[in-house]
Amino acid sequence: MAATRHKPGSLLGSLLGLIGFSAIAGILVSATLTPALAVASTTANSGLDVFESLPSYAQITQQAERNRIYGVKDGQPVEIASFYEQDRQVLQWQQVPRTAVEALIAGEDRRFYTHGGVDAPSVVRAGLSQLGVGSESGASTLTMQLVRQQIAMDAFIRGDTELQAAQYTESYQRKLSEMRLAIGLEQRYTKNEILLAYLNIANFGGNVYGIQSGAQRIFGKPAAELSIAESAALIATVQNPSTRNLFTAENWPRNQERRDFIINQMAAEGYITGEQRDEALAIPVDENFVNLQPSNNGCIVGYDSARFFCDYVQRVLRQDKVDGHHILGATAEDNSAALYQGGYQIYTSLDVNLNDAVQASVDELVPNDETRWQSGAAVTQLEVGTGRILSMVQNKDYSPTETAPPTATSVNFNADYSHGRSGGFQPGSGFKIFTLAQWIIDGHSVNEQLDATREEWPRGTFKAECTGLISEAWDPQNNEGNEYARMTPTEIMVNSVNTGIVRMASEMDLCDIHDTAERMGTTPADGGDWQIFAPSVIGSGSNVSPMGMAEAFATIANGGIHCEPLAIDRIVARDGTEVQPPSQQCQQAITPEVASVMQLVLETVTERNPLNNPAGSTPVISKTGTTNGVVQTWVNGASPTVATSVWVGNIVGNYSLQSRWNVRSTIFKGAMEEAIARYPGGDFLTPDAETVRGNSSELPNVAGQPVDAAKAALEQLGFTVQVSNPIDGLQAEGLVEYTAPGAGSLVTTTTPIIIYPSNGALAAGAEPEQTQAPADPAAQTWPNVVAQPLADAGAALSAAGFDPAGIQVTWQDHGEANVCRVLAQNPLPDTAGQPGDPISLVVGTNAAGGDPGC
Repeated sequence: MAATRHKPGSLLGSLLGLIGFSAIAGILVSATLTPALAVASTTANSGLDVFESLPSYAQITQQAERNRIYGVKDGQPVEIASFYEQDRQVLQWQQVPRTAVEALIAGEDRRFYTHGGVDAPSVVRAGLSQLGVGSESGASTLTMQLVRQQIAMDAFIRGDTELQAAQYTESYQRKLSEMRLAIGLEQRYTKNEILLAYLNIANFGGNVYGIQSGAQRIFGKPAAELSIAESAALIATVQNPSTRNLFTAENWPRNQERRDFIINQMAAEGYITGEQRDEALAIPVDENFVNLQPSNNGCIVGYDSARFFCDYVQRVLRQDKVDGHHILGATAEDNSAALYQGGYQIYTSLDVNLNDAVQASVDELVPNDETRWQSGAAVTQLEVGTGRILSMVQNKDYSPTETAPPTATSVNFNADYSHGRSGGFQPGSGFKIFTLAQWIIDGHSVNEQLDATREEWPRGTFKAECTGLISEAWDPQNNEGNEYARMTPTEIMVNSVNTGIVRMASEMDLCDIHDTAERMGTTPADGGDWQIFAPSVIGSGSNVSPMGMAEAFATIANGGIHCEPLAIDRIVARDGTEVQPPSQQCQQAITPEVASVMQLVLETVTERNPLNNPAGSTPVISKTGTTNGVVQTWVNGASPTVATSVWVGNIVGNYSLQSRWNVRSTIFKGAMEEAIARYPGGDFLTPDAETVRGNSSELPNVAGQPVDAAKAALEQLGFTVQVSNPIDGLQAEGLVEYTAPGAGSLVTTTTPIIIYPSNGALAAGAEPEQTQAPADPAAQTWPNVVAQPLADAGAALSAAGFDPAGIQVTWQDHGEANVCRVLAQNPLPDTAGQPGDPISLVVGTNAAGGDPGC
């Protein structure tokens, strides 16, 4: 590079500087023949002490390269993105085209193969040009230029901007240090090794470095295929990349001027023939000459469906730690320097096939160009037992730019703020699983009968010892104003009954519920503390992420063991060594017994909601979530092998998704079917009987006892007992027909018991003609339909010759196990009847009463 010429007024200073420069340079030039002079200890008189504060190494360092991220497609690793500070692909000597080597020597250092790192004639010419003698000239050899670029690159990697800038400021001291280090390089490496390092480190404009990336980005081909004209045009750039790079059309004339000079020099040196020279010179540097290719740097140009996952992986690499240390370096600075240096191959957990399938579903059902509302959708899928992230998609395109259109964003809706800059979304009823978990942990039964009627809870009802706060008065309601009576926790979860969950929470500490949620993997998405107050138990508290909800369901499916999400399987450094990624972190969050009962309940939830139940025989647990006004909607669930969280809602705003309520279910069902097809097998645990029972016991059977005696017996056991008005019954008048809950139901002493006395209307003997044996043995008799489902009972009656239209049903809540089952019949089995006779059946219903859909 040419030295700066001094103004005439500074001639004396230049002369004095030249004397010192020439003296020291003379020593260094001589050192190419007598190396000991360059490192002599008598530096005080020569001025070489000025070097002692500069880098003392003289070696070819590793050069910054691309980092590459891989997913798995069709069972094989596939690159989904690359990212780098300097776009460089390091070549080996045999991969470098001869034309590039010859263009570099002819254009930059004709005596490269004959000097020892410092070219004496060039030093003299450079010194004289400072005095205005001769033409402008620089003294830098290729080896000296390589030294300067290596120092600048190392300074860049370390973040030393001052040292980096100093490499491009002309001074005698900088030149002398370059000479000294260049001599060291020449003594340590072969000429070809130095040329290779230069071609790999050289800048070709912007952040494109190295002849391979330059060839690919500017000419759309590998370096090995470069022509004479293309090689010369690239080498023409290195002297001044900012004004001669080929990425800007206004630079093309300047590049061609320098390129043509290099081509002529190549011919003068005998590297090419006159015919080749003329042929190359005849090609203009224009739009037909260059073939510019877009940058492949970063997630924004990565594999289409994997761009948000790519961003997640980058954040893991930059901030996550292994055993207290950053992944690629002991400190944050070391970690950043390693990423800048690059050359890592990062193999991730992403199942690209699964990701593509889920992305297609989200794109179809929640298009990113929706204008009525700021539509959002996200899906996270985790491998149960490992926490590996199998898919991560959302409806918006990935764009980290400030000018991103409404169809794009840089915010990853799947992750929390630290890993995606998302503040999360209210979980709605999806949060109820944590109240269920704590209910079971505290020893309650999921089949215990609870009062789910609506009531206003007075101030101070709910306990939250970790906050010290007193709960406010609260009047919770159910969706669409539905009213319920007695229900089991299983029924409460199936029907997502707010008033039932509130009843359960009133018997526990709200802090325990939130602690359990955190152990299972769900935390506030903003990284702060839980907002703990009574309405939070029905999902009106802190915002959460799809990742967090998927973690919780993976914990349930995994027998209560929570595994932290894992995005990276392996990291391989450029030298082939393995770098330890974040290791699998799994710990028992809830006991296997508690998990087994949660599986039982949440599998029932799925079975009772066909919209969320994937095809096939694989068991699936699930729970929906909807916030007030249908602003945010969720379905979260898991098979024994894959957990899935689906969120569809408002990014901002409160647009009601009432008409699109089931979009979440369509996405969830499809995503689970895709996952089960790829990760089949597995079973949930057998429910632990003792945990199912909890602190409840079976209600004694008092049917047929006098009402007062039955009431006293139950009260002696600690129950609160009420007696209803008499009903038509099979028992004699004044005796107990049945109780609610029914005999054998799991109850606690807090469960209110209602006795239903019989008025004897259906008692045996009330209609003697129906209890007598038929005179004709071939005459019709009533079949026994007790304990049969109502539909089967109708078929049995029809098969026995009776008209099912004559069935008269009395509905009675006898517990979840007896819903739609016949509890009693009149006429009794095996008694005579006529085809058109009516029959009265007592059939089980749920707490809502009436026909539950039998």
